[in-house]
Formats: sequence, structure tokens, C-alpha cells
Amino acid sequence: MSDKKKKKRRGKGEGTIYQRKADKLWVGQATTGYNPLTGKPKKKTIYGKTQKEVVQKLTKISVLIAEGNYVETNLTVSQWLNIWLKDYMKNTLRPKTYESYEMFIRLHIIPIIGRIKLKDLTTDRIQKLYNHKSIDGRYDGKGGLAPRSVERIHTVLHKALEQAVITRKIAFNPAKGTTLPTRTQREVRALIPKEQKEFEKALKGERLQAGFLLGLYGGLRRGEILGLQWPDFDFEKYSVTVRRSLLRIKDKETGKSILSLEPLKSKKSYRTVPLPKEYMEYLIKHKEQQAEEKLKAGPMYQNQDLVFCTTLGTFVEPRNFNRMFSRIVKKANIESFNLHGLRHTYTTRLSEIGVNSKILQELLGHEKSSTTEGYTHVLWEMMRIAVDKLNDYMLENPSQEEK
Repeated sequence: MSDKKKKKRRGKGEGTIYQRKADKLWVGQATTGYNPLTGKPKKKTIYGKTQKEVVQKLTKISVLIAEGNYVETNLTVSQWLNIWLKDYMKNTLRPKTYESYEMFIRLHIIPIIGRIKLKDLTTDRIQKLYNHKSIDGRYDGKGGLAPRSVERIHTVLHKALEQAVITRKIAFNPAKGTTLPTRTQREVRALIPKEQKEFEKALKGERLQAGFLLGLYGGLRRGEILGLQWPDFDFEKYSVTVRRSLLRIKDKETGKSILSLEPLKSKKSYRTVPLPKEYMEYLIKHKEQQAEEKLKAGPMYQNQDLVFCTTLGTFVEPRNFNRMFSRIVKKANIESFNLHGLRHTYTTRLSEIGVNSKILQELLGHEKSSTTEGYTHVLWEMMRIAVDKLNDYMLENPSQEEK
């Protein structure tokens, strides 16, 4: 072989390069590492239309190897997301959270970028995904997703790609450079005092009256109310301890949707809430009514110690609780008001009677301030005083009973 031909087939210190006769493509090889078992070098083959293109690709690989950033995988985004979800997330997420991650991956991420090679996924491509979802991303074809939903897609994708970096499947996380749509806080309406009176009037005679009142006078969420068991109440201290939530989740083994008592979302949600003494009277009546239902149902009654359940002791379907609420609101002639608004009304009434933001934070189970960590007893007394004011409000506005 002549010296001239040798020069043509070699790159400038970038490895062996030659041109194939059949398709005229240029081919190069680079050593990317060594097999830890055999000690033999691992080779990567590069193709290009010109010798210069192959040289540039080999140079890029050499730089990445030198920096310790070279990774190689043939996984697609879809393949990696499914591996990440099942191998890394399944046993670490709450069932409801796992279900939402799976839904975002299946409906919103894989259909758009699932076929792209993981190593070829770019920040620009992810940004286009977010932009598309904001404009025309609803699965039912009725417009764009809310900014909060796009944020959740980003959260899932960012976490999955970060794990891919840690496991050296990609060199960097391309989701880091993206821009998310501006999120405007959706306003939750609170009942004005006149509406609250009408709502409580409409509640009279409802089987789960005490449950709805617990949202109004205890600030509990729907799942927290439906997940309560009788030992959670302290009738001497007039308080309730929130320990769990009733959620509809997918069973990990069967894939079927089931109702289940689940741990709360965060440590901050576990809390003991003082209740107005007046409210406890409603709860006592509810307990007496439940005892009658047990006797009537006999052996058919499934005793799970639930405070708010069906007449047979089984879980109340959360959607049915919402339907009951909608019927009551309609009866009270109140417009544009949802179930979460009871919690917001609770917060509003406490604010109106001068309860400070720190006490509200504790009562609602929001983020704690480290400055009060050592003052639990003092904090409880302040919370008790706040709820006593709420009790006075109930007594001064006896709209829930016939005057």
C-alpha cells in the first residue's frame, strides 16, 4: 500500500478511518473503554459521508472520554421511562403518585418523544413538547393543558432523566434548560357569612352532615374526612388527629381501581386539630345514628371503625361525596362553589376573627416554621383559643338549627 493511500485512510490521530467501496461511506473506530472481565478494548464504529465528518465525530467522543462524560446507550426515551418507572419508582412512590406518573408518561410524553433515542434527546425537543402541551395537549383534543399539568410532566421527565445521568446512560439532563409556562393561582372561593348560613341550613337532615361540617369547622380535606376512624377523635379535648386519607388507587398487582386508606402526602399533613365544642355535638349525634345503622344491618355490616361510611360500614366513594355536596349547594342556591371551598371558608373565618398566619399554617397542615419547633404546648393553647373563637361564631350564627 502506498504512503499516499495510507494518508487518505487515516485521520489525524483520531483512529482508523477508511472509505467503503460499496456505498462510499467513511468509517472510523474509536476505543471507548475496556471490558472489565476480559481486558479487551470496547470499540465504537462511526459513519459519515466525508472523512472530515468522521474525524469530527471521533474527536467529540475523545473529548467526552477525556472529561469522563462519555456514555453509550441505544435505549429510546420510551424504553428508559418504563424501566425507570418500574425499577426505580414503583416501590418508592405512594400508589396515587405512581399512578399519576404512569399516566403522564403514557398519555403525554411517550406519544411525542418516546421513539427518540435517549442519547439524542435535546433541550429544544423537550421545550417543543412543553409548548405543544400548553397549546394543544389535552388528551381529549379540547385545547391545551393547564400550566400545573405541564409542570407535572416536567417533574416526571426531569426525574427520569436525572436518574439516567446518575446511571451514566446520558451525560447531562436536557430537561434542565427548559422554560415552563407561567402558572396563575386559581382562586378558590370562600363562602360569605350569609352563604354559609344557607349552606348549613341545607345540611340539616343530611346523613353525612357532620362530615361536611368537619370541612367547614376543621379545615379537613375530602380524603382526610372519609379516612377518619373513631379513635382519631378525642372527645375530652375536642380534637381530631389526621393520620390517613381515603383515595382511589390502582392496585399494583391487579391493576384494578380500588378504594384504600393511604398515608398522607407529607409529614406536615399529619396533625391534631382542635374542634369547636359545638361541632362535637353534631359528631355525637352522628355516632348514635351510626349505631342504629349497625343494628339494622346486622351481620351485613362491615365494621372498619370508619366515622363516615355507608350504611353497611363500607367506604364512601369520594365521587359520591362530591355529588352529595353538589346537591346540597344547589339546594342552598349557592353558585360557583366546590368542596375544597369549605376548607378555604374555614381559613377565611379564622382570618376574619384575627387568627394569625402561623396558627392557620398549623391547623391546615401546611409547611411548618422552624421557629416554633420547641413550643408545642404554647402553640396548642393558641390553636385552642383560635378554635374557641370559631365556636363562638357557631353559637352566634345558629343557622344550622331551627331557631
